[in-house]
Amino acid sequence: MIESIEALVNQYELGDLTRRQLLQALAVISGGGTAASQTPNGLMRGRNLHHVNIRVSNVARSENFYRKLFGLSASRRVQGPDNYGLDLPGAGLIILQRADDPGRIDHLCVGVDDFNADRLRTAVRNAAIGDVQGNAGDNFSVIDPDGLRVQISAPDWSA
Repeated sequence: MIESIEALVNQYELGDLTRRQLLQALAVISGGGTAASQTPNGLMRGRNLHHVNIRVSNVARSENFYRKLFGLSASRRVQGPDNYGLDLPGAGLIILQRADDPGRIDHLCVGVDDFNADRLRTAVRNAAIGDVQGNAGDNFSVIDPDGLRVQISAPDWSA
């Protein structure tokens, strides 16, 4: 933790962080209950791949494919009118989303330990590692360098 604090102070002294950003980052680092959610090399500890949202041209055809491939139970409706989820036995979900631009991953969601949306959004913004989207209390997203949306939630968040 000392190395992290020294790095933040150095960034502040170089003018890379405002006073407010420095104080927010120090609060995140030293705040109660946050240590378990951080790793030495990351802002948070990912626990599981919660779900992958795949854009498909025909939900029934894709459901049939994934059910046969992985031996999954019938799909269920999840968030959104055209989203159907296939539950994986160990945990996680494959979400099939009807779209006009099929054949690509819309986004993936990682469940993280000690999830607190406000605290983690602030940590990601302060680290300036990606564009933060969404202000809902139960999840938010960060855009990766190639434009893929990475959703972040509690490990047991209900899609």
